[in-house]
Amino acid sequence: MAKVIFTAWKTKAQLVEVRNEFYPPPSYTGSDLRSHGCAVVEAWKLRGNVPHHVEATALLTDAILHDDAQRNSIFSIRATYSAAFCRFVTGLVDTKIHGVRRTMFQRATDLGLPASFVELRHEATHREPPSLVVLRKAAERSLEWLWDNFWADICDEPGATPALAHDDGVSVRAALCDALQPLAGGSAEPVSKKRKYDRAISVAMRLVSICNASGPGIRLLPGVLLEQELLVPAGRTLGDPLNDTLKEWSTVLLKVAESHPSFLRHLTEDMVNDLAFNTKDASTNPHSEALYLWLVHILTSPTWEFHRQSCPHSYVLQACDGSPHHWTTSLAEQVKKQAKKTSALPVARSNAQTRVSKPQTRPQSQGTTTQLSEKLLAHGWGLLEQWDSRPLGVVASN
Repeated sequence: MAKVIFTAWKTKAQLVEVRNEFYPPPSYTGSDLRSHGCAVVEAWKLRGNVPHHVEATALLTDAILHDDAQRNSIFSIRATYSAAFCRFVTGLVDTKIHGVRRTMFQRATDLGLPASFVELRHEATHREPPSLVVLRKAAERSLEWLWDNFWADICDEPGATPALAHDDGVSVRAALCDALQPLAGGSAEPVSKKRKYDRAISVAMRLVSICNASGPGIRLLPGVLLEQELLVPAGRTLGDPLNDTLKEWSTVLLKVAESHPSFLRHLTEDMVNDLAFNTKDASTNPHSEALYLWLVHILTSPTWEFHRQSCPHSYVLQACDGSPHHWTTSLAEQVKKQAKKTSALPVARSNAQTRVSKPQTRPQSQGTTTQLSEKLLAHGWGLLEQWDSRPLGVVASN
C-alpha cells in the first residue's frame, strides 16, 4: 500500500513556483519575488508539514532581505543572520530531534554538511555572534547547500509556472493560457463541488503569480479569457442558462480581483467593447447574450458588490449608448436600475434610524470616541469603509 504523505502545498507546481522565487532562473529579468516566497512559506507553516529545507531557505532568504543598514541596526542584522543560520544547522544535525545518539559532527558528515557550519553554529549560540562578513558568507553557502541537496532534485511539472520576461507579452500570454488550461476543457466525469472549488483556487493562484511577476499580465488576462472563449460554454445556444459557468469562473475572477483590483476594470471594459462592437445579428447571437449575462452579473449581483467600486460604470453606459442594440440597451437599463438602488440605500438607512423609538445616546462616550479618533488620525490611522471578512483556507493533501 502506498504511503500517504501530507504536504503544505496542494500541487508540486506550487513548490516549484516557490523554488523559482528563491532561486530565479538565469533568464528571469522580472522583479524580485523572494519576499513573496518567504510569505508563502510562512503561510504553509500554519498548515504544518513543511520540510526543514524549505523553512530554512525562507529564513536565510529573509535574513538576507533584512540586511539593510539604512533601515535596521547592525546588531539586529547580525541577530537575524545568527538565528536563521543556527536554526538551519540545528534542524539538520541535532541528535535530540533525530533520536540517534551521535555527535553533531557525525551527523553533519553523514549529510555532507561542512563541519565549519557546526563550528559556526556553536560559536553563534554560546559565544559572541560572528562578524557580519562571516554571517553573510555563511548564509550564501547555506543557500547553495540547500539548492544542491534539496531544491535541485525537484523536477519541474508541466503545470509549473514558467519563468517570464518582465515585458514580453508573448511569453506572458502563453503562460496565462497554460495556467487556464485546467479549466479550459470540460470534464467527462462528474466532479465534486470541493474538487471544482480547489481546482478553481489553484488556477487563480497561478494567474495571480503570473501577474505579480509580469506587469502586462493583469492587462492581458481579460483578453486571453475572451479570445479563448473560456467564459462562454462551448456549443451554447440562445437562452441557455449560464449559472454554472458564472459560479465556477467567479471564484477564479474574484480571487484575481482581490490581489489586483484593476483586473475587474479591464475585464469589464473588454467585455462591454466586445458586446458593443459585435453588432452582427446581436439579438440572436448566443455569444453576445453570454457577455450580457456576465456584465449584468458583475455590475448588479451581490457577489461582486465589494469589488464593483472599481468598475467603469460611466464607460459602460457610454459604450452602450454609442452602439445601441438589443443587449446593450438592456445592459444600460440594468446598470441605471442598479445605480438607483445604490443611491437609495443611504436614504433608507436614515429613515430606519428615525424610526427608532428610544435612541440610546452617551455624550461622554461619544466625546471620548471622537477624541480618540482624532488622536489616531493624527498618527496616520483611519477607518475602513467595509470590512472584508473571508474564512481561512483549508489544509490540502496529495
